[in-house]
This record gives sequence, structure tokens and C-alpha cells, in this order.
Amino acid sequence: MIIPELGRTLASRDWQPVIAEMLQAENILLTTHENSDGDGLGSEIALAMALKSLGKNVLIYNPTEVPANYRFLKDFYDIRVFRDRDEEAIQDICMSDLLVVLDANLHDRTGNLWPHIGFARELGKLRIVCIDHHLEPEDFADVMVCEKYASSTGELVCDLINELSARNGRELFTPDSASALYAAIMTDTGSFRFPKTTPYVYRLAGQLVEKGANPEMVYDRIYNSLSPEAIKLLGLSLASIRFLDNGLISWLFISREMLEQTGSKLFDTDIIIRYLLSVPTVRVAVLLVEMQDGRAKVSFRSRGKIPVNQLAKQYGGGGHINAAGCLLQMSAEKAQKVIFEEVRRFTREQVDAQESPLFDRHI
Repeated sequence: MIIPELGRTLASRDWQPVIAEMLQAENILLTTHENSDGDGLGSEIALAMALKSLGKNVLIYNPTEVPANYRFLKDFYDIRVFRDRDEEAIQDICMSDLLVVLDANLHDRTGNLWPHIGFARELGKLRIVCIDHHLEPEDFADVMVCEKYASSTGELVCDLINELSARNGRELFTPDSASALYAAIMTDTGSFRFPKTTPYVYRLAGQLVEKGANPEMVYDRIYNSLSPEAIKLLGLSLASIRFLDNGLISWLFISREMLEQTGSKLFDTDIIIRYLLSVPTVRVAVLLVEMQDGRAKVSFRSRGKIPVNQLAKQYGGGGHINAAGCLLQMSAEKAQKVIFEEVRRFTREQVDAQESPLFDRHI
């Protein structure tokens, strides 16, 4: 397999606009996408710690709760959940000079934060920087670094902190921030097994360990910290998986009743998608989860070069080629009917195309 842009990194001059914004600002707000993951959380924590050590006032506000298996990261830096009626939080946003959006390149992925961000921006003070690695970014920031070559946002933030360290003549990494970034890179590379895990990424992970990252602790806390409720949901869910089209597609719907029956939460469903792709014949895995308001959250995974981000894009979402998702603005019952045949059509077309002798397997 040929990996595009193997080993590429940004030059110091490419980080200059970002660093200029950060050095000029006094009050900096960091955030990531709804239903945060290891990449977004680890990136914002490590960057917050580095900026704090430079004398900046740094707050982290996220639109949703931190998933249970990532809560250990809150021991490194305070992560606040934004509530619409929290006047103190709204004031913090309006008082900020700079907002840094991490691991999200669409403004609506910041959820209930965005209306208040927009208001603060209208006041004429707030500047926005976006650092991300997903495809098809939206132009909503004053400065955007969105590099699809990167394995993770954590990879980019690691480079940025190295640049800030060099610029200020001192080490800005601590063992805690190194562990946070190790978590970011490890999770978004699928424990260093996805195609974008270049030799540079392995060297970067090694450097983080040298700076004090604790790989054993990070892995154990993330992957061996499931709640009893999550285990119950997993057992109930595995019995409900459907396999379609001779095993090419795995399909699972998790209802609100299943969540209530097991006492589990929305973030407990994140572990289940792994099992949907564990059968060798499966090329596309689909997980639909009914949310409390009745809408459906959909996660797509794929093998090889099947671009499930294209599926997610059709429904207002996005993500990576092999991992994407969307939030459907319709009932879960309707959502299943809407995307069911589309997923089957898309999968058949992709499989047929890639098995054709005309398909270039080195793209």
C-alpha cells in the first residue's frame, strides 16, 4: 500500500500564524467536538497546559460530557461542560481573546457553544483558530491548520508545542501533557495500526514516552475501564447484530430502551463499533443509536479503501475514509429506513469497483 504524503510535517513558517495568535492573546478558550474522543480531549489538554505555562489564562469548555474511559484526563487539566444557561460560562466566552477549536473542522460540531461563540465574535474581540486533520474543512476560522496527512490532531498539536518550546527557549511538555497527547495519537491511530500511522508517528510516540508519557497507564485507563453498564449494553447489543449481503455489511440499532434497560449512556456505545468490524467478511459496519430526543446518531466504519466519509457527508456528517459519522435530524425509526438501502447500494458499488481490474489498488 502506498501511504500519501508519508512522513510529512509542517514547517515552522506554517505554524507562525497560529503562534502569533496565541502569543498575542491573554484569555484563551479551547474546545473540541460533541461526544469528545481521545484525540480531541488529549489535544486540548496538552495545548492548554503548554499555553498556561506561557502565562496565558486558559479555559476548556466542551459541548458534551467527557466519556467515562477518558475522565482520567481531567486529572491533568480542568474540563468544563458548557451549559446554555450558565452565565459564568457565557461570560468566559465573551471575555476570551482567542478560541482554539481542536479536532473539528465544521462549526456546528461545537454544538451548543457555537451561538455564543458567534455572539462573542460579533463583539469584535474574539479570534478563532482551528487545528484539525479531517477531510473537507469549513472556512469558519481566522486561522485554520487542517492537514489531512496527519494521523490525528494530536500529531499536529505535538508539533505545535515543539514549535512553541523552540520559540520560547524552554520545554513546554510535562509528563501529564505527554500522556494526554499519547492518548490522542494512540486512539486516533487505532493503537498504531491505521494506514496513517507513518514512521514519523512512531517516532513521535517514542518522543512523548521520553518526555514522561505513561503508555501502560493510558492504554489501561482507556480500554480497560468499562463500566458494568457498558458491559451489559455490549452483551445485549452483540445478540442484535445483523449481517447483510453475504456478510459484507454488519448492522446494529441500539434503542433508547436498550440504554435504559442496561443503565448505560450514549458514550458507552462507542466501544461497540469495534465488534461490528471484527468479522473478516465485513467491509462496512453501521451503528445507529437512538438518542434521548429521538434522533439517530450513526457511526460508519469500513475496511480498505471504502470511503464511508462519503456516506456520512450525504447526511450532514463527515470524518475519515474508514471512520465517519453523522447525526440525523429525524426519528431513529425513520433513519433506519432512510439509510438502509443506501448503505447496501453504496457498499455493493464500492466492492464491485474495487474488485474490478480497472481499479488502481495503489491509489
